[in-house]
Formats: sequence, C-alpha cells, structure tokens
Amino acid sequence: MGSVSAEYILGIDSSTSGTKACLWTLEGELAASGSSPHSVQRPHPGWAEQEASWDKALTEALDQLFSQTSIRPTEIAAVGITHQRHSFVPVDSSCRPLAPAILWNDVRCQAEIDFLAETIGKESLYQTTGIPPGPWSLAKILWLKGNRPDLFARTDKFLLVHDYLVYHLTGKLCTTESSASAMGCLDILDRRRWADSLLAALEIPLNKFVPSIYPAGTLLGRITPVAAKATGLKEGTPVIATAGDQVCGCLAAGLLRPDQVGVNSGTSLTFQTVTPEPTFDPDCHYILEISPLGCYAAETVVFSGVSDLCEWYRRVFAGLEEQQAELTGVSVWEIIFDETAAVPPGSDGLMVFPFFQGVQAPYWSNDARGMVIGLSTAHTRHHVARAILEGLAYEARRQIQLLESGTGNRIEEILLYGGGARNQLWCQLLASVTGRKVKASDQTEATALGAAMCAAWGIKRFPTLEEAVTSMGAPYELFLPDPALFAFYNRLYNEVYKVFYDRVQDLDALRTRLSSSL
Repeated sequence: MGSVSAEYILGIDSSTSGTKACLWTLEGELAASGSSPHSVQRPHPGWAEQEASWDKALTEALDQLFSQTSIRPTEIAAVGITHQRHSFVPVDSSCRPLAPAILWNDVRCQAEIDFLAETIGKESLYQTTGIPPGPWSLAKILWLKGNRPDLFARTDKFLLVHDYLVYHLTGKLCTTESSASAMGCLDILDRRRWADSLLAALEIPLNKFVPSIYPAGTLLGRITPVAAKATGLKEGTPVIATAGDQVCGCLAAGLLRPDQVGVNSGTSLTFQTVTPEPTFDPDCHYILEISPLGCYAAETVVFSGVSDLCEWYRRVFAGLEEQQAELTGVSVWEIIFDETAAVPPGSDGLMVFPFFQGVQAPYWSNDARGMVIGLSTAHTRHHVARAILEGLAYEARRQIQLLESGTGNRIEEILLYGGGARNQLWCQLLASVTGRKVKASDQTEATALGAAMCAAWGIKRFPTLEEAVTSMGAPYELFLPDPALFAFYNRLYNEVYKVFYDRVQDLDALRTRLSSSL
C-alpha cells in the first residue's frame, strides 16, 4: 500500500434504535465514535414506523464524534454506510419523505404475504428473488398500494435507509446489491436489476425503485458541498457501497468460508453462512442475499434473541437483582448471570421455546408465541433465566441445521457478535448445545466495522475484501463444546425440543384464534 495522508475510515450504522458514526484505523481500532438515537412509533398493533430523519441523526452523531477527537475530516479516507435492512420510506421527486418509514419489524402485511403466496407462488417468488413470501419490503409496498393508493401514486421512489443517506451525502440515487436483495424484489440471479416481470405482475412501476444497483466496494459518489457543510465531512470524500447491517456484522466477525456461520446475538438471533452459488432451499427455509464478498449469503432469523429475552427477563423477574446492583455497584447482569450459572444443565426439567414474537423457519407463523414446559413449584426465576438461554441455544442448533441442509455446507464454527457475545455463559451453552466451537468477538460496533472494511477495500487500501477482514478484524474468545454436556443436551434437543412444537402447532394456532375472538 502506498503512502496516503488520510488515515481513517468512517463506518456509519443507521440501525432501528439509532445512528452511530465510527472512525476506524486500517488495523481495525476504533479511534472515535458518536451516536444519535432514533425512536420507533407503533400507531397500531403490529405496526412499526419511524420518521425518516436519518440524515439529521447522522449529523448529530458526527457532531458528537468530532467534538470528542482531534482527528480532522481531511484524515477520513472514505465513508461506508450500513443500515437496518428491509426498512424503507416513500419519497417524492425531491427525495422528501411523504410518510413515516415502515420498519423491518412491522407485520401489518399478512394479507399481502398470503396474496404473494397465492398469486405469484411461494416457490416462484423464492426462485426469482431469493426471498419467500414474508414481512419484507415487497409485501409492505403492496400494503401501501392497496391501503394507501393516494400515497402509493404520489411516491416517486421507495428508498432504503442506505439509499436515503447516500442521496443526502452524494446527491446520487443508487443502492447496493446486498441492500436491494433484502427488499424481496431484486432479481437474485442477475443481481443488478430489479425483478421487472415480478413487479409488472404486481402492477408496481419499476421506476419507483432506484435506477442503479452496485456491488460492494464500488464508488457510489462523493460528499457534496451541501453535505460537507451539514455534516462536517470533507467535500469530495468518497462514499463506498457496502451492505446491510447483519451482512456487515458477519463480515466483521470474520465470515469468509462456507464452514462458518455468523451469528448476531442481539435483539434478534440471526444466522448467515456463505455459498458460492445461489443454493435454494427446497422448503424455502432461508433467504438468500448478496454478500459483499461477491458470493451469496443464506440467512435465517429468530426474532426474539438473547438481548431481547434477557431484557424481558430483567424487566419481569429481576427486581431484587436491580436493588442489589444499586446497593453494591455491581452490574445487574453480572448478578443475574452468576445466579443463572448456578442452575444445573437442563434447568431441572424446565424448557423454554423462544417464539416470543412469532417464528420463521421451519414453521413460518407470525402468531406463534413462546412456551414454557416442565414448570414446577421447585423452580425459581433463575431456572427461567437458564431455560431461556438453553432454549435459544436449541433453536440456534436447529437454524444451523436448516442452513446446512439447504446449502450443503458443513458448519464447524460459530462466529458470534453482538451483545450476547460478551455473555460467557451463553457462549459456552451455545458451544455445548450445538457441538461446534464458538468464536465470540469482543467488537462492540461490528456492523460499523464491516461497513468500514468494505470502504477501505473500495479505495484500494487492501487488494481484496478478504484481506481487509483479516487485517481489520477484532480479537475473539474461543469456546469449545463440553463433550459430556453435548451428549446430555443432544438427547433433550432431538427427543424433546425438536419435536415438541410439531405436536402442538395446531393448538397454538387455535389459541391465537380463540384469544382474539372477543
């Protein structure tokens, strides 16, 4: 690499809860950061919306960053943006929002999901886009078409979070292969064009989507004078194509080979493995996206992840631990997990099914809900905590097996990132339940780092993206399966967990119908 004056890469992560701006060295060290929160509105049950003020949040995050460092904007060599996937905003011809953004976790579109399955066909849609009918962007655009025809007609473009920010920074209307693939209407084989026949069949004009789709590492544009004045960034700084948040997070965790699975252990529990070609699952158990590496990423998800369910447990059960934490100055989580670790493996017969917000593969039910079996008067709240972690580990094993079955990959190691990666009890449980080694990243800003890796590669600081990942990747802690515990958990998984919901799925659906019948 030649000598350059700029030393830092700016990785931006515009997530559901906020925007973070992180400056990285080419060795992957976090030099400075700033953040600004987002709020989520839920005006009706199942809805999730957000004001598309992502550009203002980015400005605030950058203001905070520059106020805390002596690093100058002239030292920033490139910008990479990652983002919450599937979320989009309808805009007019001047890219002004016409309504709040509809977020990835909005599930108002069940009728449209059913419509896609019936009219296009589950298999046909999957083979065309890599994404089966589900609560993705396409179904929500159909919802707008049917329920807000006035808004649909006035919409010039449906912009992803990434596209909106790139426009505000560069004046360019474009997106990335990875970002576009998550919308559910990209031609997954062509990769750089929308599925025009599909959109025509649905009577959605092609010109309501951005005209240009680029692979990761591409120069999308440069910071404009207006954007430079608003953000403090240097005019002319290159903005490089990256990928969506989970894809970037897995990249930062080191996902480069088919024998690995990247796992985001955060609010949700997301699983990704890579495959050279688009290997479609015969049962549509996973979605296919475009990886920044140029290959494909197969992904499954558990909506209620470690952070989400642990926070629920803290809120509902951990009042005494909260008081103890205030009195002693010890973290409430340290107290909770010390107590949880004292519960024996198997939680004395207690088992939790973590379908607290519905379930994706293999059951595909938005109405499914979490279950607890084996509860007795001998159990304590600490048993519930351990059973939650064990249930998540069981479900992780099932999701990994679904990925293996469809892709043909033999996954040997789990690359863990997100909040759960710093929970040693969870990491060891995951290793012992799945029978695979776990590499837990200590990087707290993995998604922004993945965006920075793509940007550094895009401006030729590294000859390949793989080298950028290797050079900038964070250290990890290794957890190996305990053979005795694996044998113990293996029977519980195969003989109870894996088969139980099959036997009660119809009753769970009946419960949903009856409980909402008043």
